[in-house]
Amino acid sequence: MTAPYPGHDEVILTMPEGPRPCNSLGCARAGRLAEVIVTYGVLNDPAASYHDRGALWRECWHQPIPMCTGCWDSSRQVAAKYRPGLVVIDVRPAAAPPAGGRA
Repeated sequence: MTAPYPGHDEVILTMPEGPRPCNSLGCARAGRLAEVIVTYGVLNDPAASYHDRGALWRECWHQPIPMCTGCWDSSRQVAAKYRPGLVVIDVRPAAAPPAGGRA
């Protein structure tokens, strides 16, 4: 599945299509698998230059990044701190309700 294209100050979450290591070297070495694919849009002020020092993770914009839950949570916290208008669009399938339980 091709990930949708994220807009300005947007992040799109999709499911990995198969087992992939987390993008973090430490996590990959520890054998942690990605649980989410994170695709960042442009995380910069619209009036600023593309190369502005206040931009977050320019090299990651529009690139699908496999992450474990811990790495995604840390990344989300940093992005939300510096980009208060951040919108996270989760297009992963909803989890099935527990068997025999109520949703």
